[in-house]
Amino acid sequence: MEIRNQRKFLVGLIILILGSFVIVFDYPQIQYFNHLENDNYIVLENDQREIFQRIQIEFTIGVILFVSGISLILISMLKRFENGIR
Repeated sequence: MEIRNQRKFLVGLIILILGSFVIVFDYPQIQYFNHLENDNYIVLENDQREIFQRIQIEFTIGVILFVSGISLILISMLKRFENGIR
């Protein structure tokens, strides 16, 4: 496959890398809070619960960035999107 639109490819690559960093760094934190939440002896406090919710939102945004980066890279390689759909 040949890259038809280099600008879309580079933007997609940057978004893909950003999304993968967010996923890689947030996933262990989510697992940690899930482990604390599932443990019957430890109850999450309000501050910890808010942090856990923010991390979940950040992880979701990371997944969205990852998928949109992949889609931009694929779109940049398709010929029919070069000058519009004909």
